[in-house]
Amino acid sequence: MKTSSKLGAATILILLALLPMNIACAQAQKQQVLQQSIKTTYPTKDWAISDFVVTDPAFGAKAEPGFDNRAAFQAAIDAAYKSGGGVVYIPAGNYEFRSTQLGTKNVRVRQGRSESKKDFHFEYVLRLHPGVQLRGDWANPEVNNGKVLGTILEVRVGKDAPNYDGSVESWWNDGQADNALRTTYTSIADRFIEMNAGTGVTNLSIWYPEQDINDVKPYPWTLFQTQGDCATIEHVTLVNSYNGFNSAPSELHYVLDSYITALNKGIEVHVCTDIGRIENVRISPEYWAKSGLPGAPSLADVTAYTKANGTGYQMHRSDWEYVSYLHVSGYKTGVWIGREPGFADAPNAQLYEVHVDNCGNGLYVEDVNPYGILISNSSFGAPEDGNAVYFYKDFSTSVQFNGVNFNGPVVSDGSDGVVSFESCTFSEYRDYALKMNSGNALLSQCDFKKNAGHVYLGADMHTLKSVNSGYKCNLKVDNHSTSAKVEVITGKKYFFEPIPKNVKTNIDVHPRPASDKVLKADLARATGFNNNRPVKDVSAELQSALDAVKAAGGGTLYLPAGRYLVDNPIKVPSGVELRGSWDVQHHTQSGGTAIFTNYDGGAAGEKGASLIQLEAGAGIRGITLAQLNIASDGYSVSNPRKTPFLIQGQGPKVYIINVTIAVGDKGIDLASYDTSGHYVDYLGGVPLRAGIWVGGGAEGGFIRNMQFNPHYGSRLPEGGQGYPEVFMMRFVQSNCSALKFADVKNQTIFNNFVYGSVYGIHFLKDAITGKYPGKMTVIGHGSDGCTYSLFVEDADKNTKIVAVNSELVNTKIPNEPVRSYVLMGDEVNTGKVHPDAKLILYNSAFWGSPVFGAIINNGIVSFQQANFTRSGTQGIDVRGGKAHVYTSYFAQKIAEPTAGNGGYARLGGQGKSIELTNNYYISGLRFNKSGEGLIYGSDKK
Repeated sequence: MKTSSKLGAATILILLALLPMNIACAQAQKQQVLQQSIKTTYPTKDWAISDFVVTDPAFGAKAEPGFDNRAAFQAAIDAAYKSGGGVVYIPAGNYEFRSTQLGTKNVRVRQGRSESKKDFHFEYVLRLHPGVQLRGDWANPEVNNGKVLGTILEVRVGKDAPNYDGSVESWWNDGQADNALRTTYTSIADRFIEMNAGTGVTNLSIWYPEQDINDVKPYPWTLFQTQGDCATIEHVTLVNSYNGFNSAPSELHYVLDSYITALNKGIEVHVCTDIGRIENVRISPEYWAKSGLPGAPSLADVTAYTKANGTGYQMHRSDWEYVSYLHVSGYKTGVWIGREPGFADAPNAQLYEVHVDNCGNGLYVEDVNPYGILISNSSFGAPEDGNAVYFYKDFSTSVQFNGVNFNGPVVSDGSDGVVSFESCTFSEYRDYALKMNSGNALLSQCDFKKNAGHVYLGADMHTLKSVNSGYKCNLKVDNHSTSAKVEVITGKKYFFEPIPKNVKTNIDVHPRPASDKVLKADLARATGFNNNRPVKDVSAELQSALDAVKAAGGGTLYLPAGRYLVDNPIKVPSGVELRGSWDVQHHTQSGGTAIFTNYDGGAAGEKGASLIQLEAGAGIRGITLAQLNIASDGYSVSNPRKTPFLIQGQGPKVYIINVTIAVGDKGIDLASYDTSGHYVDYLGGVPLRAGIWVGGGAEGGFIRNMQFNPHYGSRLPEGGQGYPEVFMMRFVQSNCSALKFADVKNQTIFNNFVYGSVYGIHFLKDAITGKYPGKMTVIGHGSDGCTYSLFVEDADKNTKIVAVNSELVNTKIPNEPVRSYVLMGDEVNTGKVHPDAKLILYNSAFWGSPVFGAIINNGIVSFQQANFTRSGTQGIDVRGGKAHVYTSYFAQKIAEPTAGNGGYARLGGQGKSIELTNNYYISGLRFNKSGEGLIYGSDKK
């Protein structure tokens, strides 16, 4: 394998020079002078660092009327790309764009039953290459009276473009369905900014000055993710886009902390086959109306247009979308969920704290795949002539509402399926709060604010089951069905603890060093689109640089894009951040700053010191880590090398942000020390034996947006760039424990995902403190391709684990004969789980290939609303302890069980009890019982 030579005659520590306009930039003369990061006009959550500034003379951008900035911006983007990636910084000001470039898309065009390859042309203004991020100086409109200030990109091209949203009928092979051949429509639309794999647009606003609310003209998509993994939009205001952000067939989009006025469509998602995320996004007419920009129309005028024409968020096929804290107001349709154009594939998703008001249809459901939609702690509202929720005739699967407020009617014309409501509130509706014309509905502990007009059942309605619902628990049903089964039950014995509200899911103040000083370390590294690896171990020099930053009072040590060899442990001192070229989440395939290592713990092996050790208040951000020798020198993908954790927190308030593990044996150790207040946000990658382990008595920590998938080890950047190519799916499914929680308190666990693991999320006794998991809430956890998707190994009487919007999936795994979604205790009546320990799952989805749906060996497990697409040979298998099952849908058809085998529930000889209340069983209630335990509930007649 080729290797790179040392860059420069000697290692030089370079401090970012203070440029005119206070811009720290790599184009400055290298000086050993301590200076500051970029001085922005408006507050930032991190310190702004860039090697490429568009107004530098080398690029020539100008915030001047009449000047076309397209060429200057593209030159800066191209320079960053050729340097391996980085941030292109745009100082505050208004930058005009008046011309386009021509792009080409090669499409598998359908011609009857045959296909051909054909080129289609489209226009774009800017193209972001992998590894490049655009960053400006952004003012949050919410804290500036709606004003749009700072960096503003003015789009003065594309008005009334005929190809503003063009597409062509085409073929594609679906990798999630054994490469089945699909018919679809490939977008060949024009776009303002084209976002390729591993790109970001952050901290800026985009405005169309020539748009007129009295004569609206279509414009191309403002932001367009073309393909590949990881496009991030953060702290962006789209002032008056016609169409905002389009995610074409791709993966891992992330739109967060952004504000949008879109006249036609705000966000549209197509064929996302790995977790897309929408978080804290507001879509409303107000951002144009209150912008303070010339020609801004009145709020009434913009709202009149968007309510007649606009859709806030539109999701076609997405395999497992996370949507949280999305707010939509003043649109024809707030949230639209449905099929991919050309074929019947539809999404599954989880929505948390989604709030829609003043929309003709708050939520419009055309169709959903069998795994369903989970919606928790949300609200949907409509004006008097609208619908809070509407189900189209193609709907026939599952949508679950838990802790949702409806201001307006819920209307269903769906053909079948189950719509379930738990702990929901219905107010301000027309004739009926629920108008169900067909299908099946479950109501558990729902509050209707009026004393009449609760439920209308149409002619084709099959089932309505209700427990403790209605106005003061008195449910009024107007039944016009021909043969619906209607069951309305009340009773104190059926009351349960509702879903928790106001759960904190993010930190109040984003962590960063207290000092804005930045030291740029020019160390030996490999660069370029080749397969070169670095040859010089820079561990000692890197440590010296980190210590120098500490001695200067703290700050950031910045490593520009490139591959660095670190073969010995380093320690990031308190108050210091080790930072790479990434301001956003990223995938291995997009390059950027990487630390390569062969370190395996030395004589101590996997018990040795971690490669990167974070002292209290230290952090690491924007870097990729790769264990080069993981499957070489006598090791292989079936027997990879054992090493220590790559990162270890050694005190409170450590942080790890936008870090990717291309491949490594173990990820992050937050269990060996008390790391109270730790913060991990978007750790991606493929750890083989251990992902993130947390314990040590830590309190008030955050683990957010973990994204584990073996493809981080096999999708390499352009030229290979020296990364080991490993295919680790088989190994991680049988050896990895992705997330472990032991002795922690007030822990935030939010929107994490793992594909491939023995234990997707694991709770156990702390090996250091000897204490058990306490009370914690898990929001939006996903385990896919796991042996046991959720495992409680140890729990005492005070353990109470609450999970909301969980999606837990088993797949057929060689050499793993027993698989289940939930495992409570490792053996029947285990003493490691106290009989009073609690696991409560609100609003869950289970599917795949389980042998048993849930194995309960001790403790108390409550399923408060679930979609069991597949139940396994035994659905809820209570071998010891207790189970409660409410408001759940058992969708797998099964035959009448034989003695001791089969059924949606089984109470074993040592099981204490199962409660089955207000559930829908597609084959009728099927259960097995042995021993003296009790099966009871409203379903047990």
